[in-house]
Amino acid sequence: MLIDVHTHLVPASFPADPAPGCGGRWPCMRHHSAGRATIEFDGKPFRELDPRSWEMERRIDDMEREGLTAQALSPMPELLSYWMQPAAALELNRWVNHAIAELCSAAPGRFYGLGSVPLQDVELAARELSRLKADGFAGVEIGSNIDGVMPGDARFNPFYAEAERLGLAIFVHALHPIGVERVTAWPDLVPFANFPLDTGLAAATLIRAGVSERFPALRFGFSHGGGAIVPLAHRLTRSWELSDGFQEALRASPSVVAAGFFYDSLVYDPGYLDHLAGTFAPGQVFPGTDYPYAIQQTELAAFLNGAGAHDWDGAAARFLGLSASN
Repeated sequence: MLIDVHTHLVPASFPADPAPGCGGRWPCMRHHSAGRATIEFDGKPFRELDPRSWEMERRIDDMEREGLTAQALSPMPELLSYWMQPAAALELNRWVNHAIAELCSAAPGRFYGLGSVPLQDVELAARELSRLKADGFAGVEIGSNIDGVMPGDARFNPFYAEAERLGLAIFVHALHPIGVERVTAWPDLVPFANFPLDTGLAAATLIRAGVSERFPALRFGFSHGGGAIVPLAHRLTRSWELSDGFQEALRASPSVVAAGFFYDSLVYDPGYLDHLAGTFAPGQVFPGTDYPYAIQQTELAAFLNGAGAHDWDGAAARFLGLSASN
């Protein structure tokens, strides 16, 4: 069994904007010849796409070519839409979640769902988790920040409590990262530098806030190998030591807490992946490619083999909450 836990879906179409002119950056799909399309927000091109983003047969063909058993499907992060009014975001989230659920039900065992909720309204997002659970989703994708608010903020505790109660995993993906305004001369740095920085900072805030101790059964997974959290965890541990456990706010050291999180394998270097999966967080690293985008890890099985023997399958199954019968 080899499950790619980090893949993204974009529906082939979107409904009309329920609140036109409100500046919510509602998406629109412009289809071109040869199956290609451009997703636009407020009429501005955002990304070129092809049928891999929405077509089940194409995904399955690619999975078989790569030797993969299954994919976990999560929305393209820009579709999380934390900047919209909550009602509009909820409508969009449900549209995207429905597209994910359709693929999962059409090919059970080949696809698992990681949905989205309007986390800018915490109570609404917490209520929406029950719908995801009822629809068979394994978890939910959230951004590395929620329209600028870091996920360690106490306002999100009711959401985490409900996700823990329902047994849903939380996949944290980089979104609108910090420092983008400083690298406008080099936009290619954003996915390769700013994304992992924001992901690491998101993990750091969750550790510092004691979220894992407050919700011990909650499963957090981080994109891009957790980004900068690997070196940050050791620095946080030193701060924890010097501050008497952050004034006794955190019982376990940050390094221990970080080792209990899950991480994807999208780090591109097999030696670093071996360190991540074998030393930093043993047993907690699952396969992830960022399919179907240009920065994806190709030849996943060979890449994992190059990093040594680690429990990739077990980590993916435990993060997604899969039983042996799945």
